[in-house]
Amino acid sequence: MATETTHTEATPTAADQGTLTSRSFLGLLTTQFLGAVNDNMFRWLVVPIGKTMVSAEHTAVALSAGLACFVLPYILLAAPAGYLADRFSKRAVIVGCKVAELAIMLLGVGAILSDNLYLMFAVVALMGSQSALFGPSKFGSIPEIVRADRISAANGLIGMTTVVAIVVGTIGGSLLYTVTTLTDRGGELLMPAGRHLWWVSAVALVGVALAGLAASLMIVPLRPADPKRPFPFNAPRQTVRDLAALGSSRPLLRAALGCAVFWALAAMAQMNVDQFVDFQLGLGQLHVGVLLGVLALGVGVGSVLAGVWSAGRVELGIVSLGSGGIAASAILLSVVNPDLGTPFSPAYVWTGIWLFMLGTSAGLYDVPIQAFLQYRSPKDLRGSILAANNFLTFSAMLVASGLFWLLSSPLGLSPGLTFLVLGLSTVPVFCYVVWLLPGATVRCIVWLLSHTIYRVRVQGREQHLPKEGGALLVANHVSWIDGVLLILHSPRPIRMVAFADYMEKWWWLGVLARDMGTIPIRPGRRSVVESIRTAREAVRAGELVCIFPEGHITRTGKMGEFQPGFLSILKNTGAPLIPIHLGGLWGSVFSWERGKLFWKWPRRWPYPVSIRIGRPMRQPRDTEQVRQAVVDLGQAEDWGEDECQPICPAG
Repeated sequence: MATETTHTEATPTAADQGTLTSRSFLGLLTTQFLGAVNDNMFRWLVVPIGKTMVSAEHTAVALSAGLACFVLPYILLAAPAGYLADRFSKRAVIVGCKVAELAIMLLGVGAILSDNLYLMFAVVALMGSQSALFGPSKFGSIPEIVRADRISAANGLIGMTTVVAIVVGTIGGSLLYTVTTLTDRGGELLMPAGRHLWWVSAVALVGVALAGLAASLMIVPLRPADPKRPFPFNAPRQTVRDLAALGSSRPLLRAALGCAVFWALAAMAQMNVDQFVDFQLGLGQLHVGVLLGVLALGVGVGSVLAGVWSAGRVELGIVSLGSGGIAASAILLSVVNPDLGTPFSPAYVWTGIWLFMLGTSAGLYDVPIQAFLQYRSPKDLRGSILAANNFLTFSAMLVASGLFWLLSSPLGLSPGLTFLVLGLSTVPVFCYVVWLLPGATVRCIVWLLSHTIYRVRVQGREQHLPKEGGALLVANHVSWIDGVLLILHSPRPIRMVAFADYMEKWWWLGVLARDMGTIPIRPGRRSVVESIRTAREAVRAGELVCIFPEGHITRTGKMGEFQPGFLSILKNTGAPLIPIHLGGLWGSVFSWERGKLFWKWPRRWPYPVSIRIGRPMRQPRDTEQVRQAVVDLGQAEDWGEDECQPICPAG
């Protein structure tokens, strides 16, 4: 491994790096998919076999033990996993893990033939060890393989393929158990579970491992992040260091804790589905696989939606939607009426619907957090931070395995009541996320609502809106939501200059305005001067500031005169002025067309709107020159196709 990284490793070329269709990313995607298939296929083959070896009242113990064996290595190997991801090429670590997976699957087949439950669970622990070493290199390689504006989409695809793999692996494991377990008509075993046609399991498990190894070789070499990093012989101390690196950034620590809570609840939900199908629906292992597949499919849909809605940015506002959906779906699962022994009955269908909603909400919750952790982690510490995140996540999952046993056995809660506990436990998480990210939450909701009301075309964004550095944005004022639309369709945060009356009239609007850094302005020379000074400092600090120089929403649909004074914001900043024209908003619900604001029906649905961003202006001579630039944008002929799709802004 070390030899490979000393001379042959090279940073991927531009042709290899950046896109979601590059050989490296497709190789990573396929490797992750096949690895997740094998993990779940073996686990859901071995756990049902283990359930046949214990009494009915101890099936929860088998489920908890299976989960504990899988997640414990993530805790014990957190430090070595981070070391490998930083010290060596992440590609070399990934390939090495796939070789180990092949050996583990061969050992797993032998464990099944031995009829030794302890050996089977030991192989599950080895699988967890391989996955623990694989994780930081897998996630840490994403920012090295794809461009920064593709990280959220890449995580969405990783999440989607992982969930599809869970569907395939869970159903595949249940099918392997069904095929390799021979029973009489009364359901009594005629031979030990898993022994009948055992070679089918061997071909499936070993074949998938071989395919995953081949896929890992598609990843191009990557440079080690820290080739001189020493091996953590004192693993506990290194784990403490990794946790300290994570804790040094409060936003990263919050994201990691949110991730840990999510996976703890997810682990409990997965185990509870097995019990729910068995005791509340009275169905067999195959239907456990089907409904777990439905749950996983929902996670895939949620992961894709999170990637699409983020659209090039890390959008933490989606986390609020996900946590609220998890709470609601789990509570709804708790009220499904028992309907024993009837596949595809109303209870079965409703269970599938709520599990799909639960999974979709889980995808919306997890993908933005993972993207945030990767994007905000310093490159030289990314492996350590992701290893610390894994330590917290799987520690929470280990606690969840014990908590599930406690709820199911000593406390004797039914599977329905366990779902109720899960749902109610998520409510405080939802409240905390909304309290912590009020602006991001509302922006994301408004983004979704606005795209059901408006069809927005943005032109000139890629060419004329600076990707970094300060600038003053100047736009015409047509409707009450002009500022909202500009914020929603900018790849960078924008600080709006707005009348303070609105923020003082509605307290909730004031909270959101402060969260988004709005610069209030009041009538009166002193207040105006102070607002201009604040805006100037923001531009000088490299921020985007937007002002509507007309000073009010147009009452006629025509652009009014620009008020003097706004050009002084640029004084001694060296920053450009960006003219923007908002078109099509006259006649919308939030304009003064028909003599009233808000209370009217839109003339079209969705309402077509254009945002045209003009060339940067350096040191404009007067307000009339700026006004004419905005007018010219509105009168320009169509510039052709949209340059890019709308963007949901970062939280």
